[in-house]
Amino acid sequence: MQNGIESYYAHGKLLLSGEYLVLSGAKALALPLKYGQKLTIKPNKSCFLSWEATMPGGNWFQVEFNETLEVIKTDKTKLAQKLADILRTCVTYRPDILELFRNKAITTHLEFDKDWGWGSSSTLISLLSQWLGVHPYHLLQDTFGGSGYDIACSTATSPIIYQLINDAPKVEKVEFNPSFSNHIYFVYSGNKQNSQKEIARFDKSHIDLESIKQINSITEEMLCCRHLNHFGQLIEEHEKAIGQIVQLNPVKIEHFNDFKGYIKTLGAWGGDFMMVVSEESELYIRNYFESKSLNTIFKYNDIKIS
Repeated sequence: MQNGIESYYAHGKLLLSGEYLVLSGAKALALPLKYGQKLTIKPNKSCFLSWEATMPGGNWFQVEFNETLEVIKTDKTKLAQKLADILRTCVTYRPDILELFRNKAITTHLEFDKDWGWGSSSTLISLLSQWLGVHPYHLLQDTFGGSGYDIACSTATSPIIYQLINDAPKVEKVEFNPSFSNHIYFVYSGNKQNSQKEIARFDKSHIDLESIKQINSITEEMLCCRHLNHFGQLIEEHEKAIGQIVQLNPVKIEHFNDFKGYIKTLGAWGGDFMMVVSEESELYIRNYFESKSLNTIFKYNDIKIS
């Protein structure tokens, strides 16, 4: 803390394997990103609690709360009410938290587009947990829900294997820096998925032990894979396995059948980012996807934590 100012930081995330099945205890390979969200706390004498959320390009929303965390004024009512609900949830854990809000001006800055699915919600939960000293996984479950891998990524300093064992998170730091990492890309599909709705739609009762074992084996093999084509075959196997469970076709078959390489959906199918692996040049990759109006493309080495 300096001059009464506090600040906290949380990393964004991408899930490279284990989508859907991580909710049933499968091992998931997750990547914390060098892009995240920062929260800054300053003294404020104008109202009980003010909050300004910013992102690339400027302001996201603003809100002022009174002593019962009711919205006094805001420019985005739905977002303000959701934030109020989250803050009230924090207070239920420990009533003295309300005093931590008193006469505070909060600013958050998201370092990535909120529609990318990199963790605008999970980084907020992590930041509040760091500041207020509440349990991040409990806060996540009581607000957005989910497996919690994104919470683990928010404070991780390397890739992780994340697994729920008896509904408790197990986090293992791992090395994931394959020799072909310069040939791994992440392409934004242009479709923002609602994680809460996807979690609600997914029926865990359809998952059998063999499916979990298959995804675990793929995840473990991805970590030690030395050759690009082998890695590509693994992610195609992963796509096929998950596709059978959620009854959807792999994204490459559905939309990119002529692409020279391998494509895997990340997160909920049909939205957010795809992982693309190819021996072709970067120019080919960019030209191919840009011809389909998919212009947001990152290389693995450009977004991983160094």
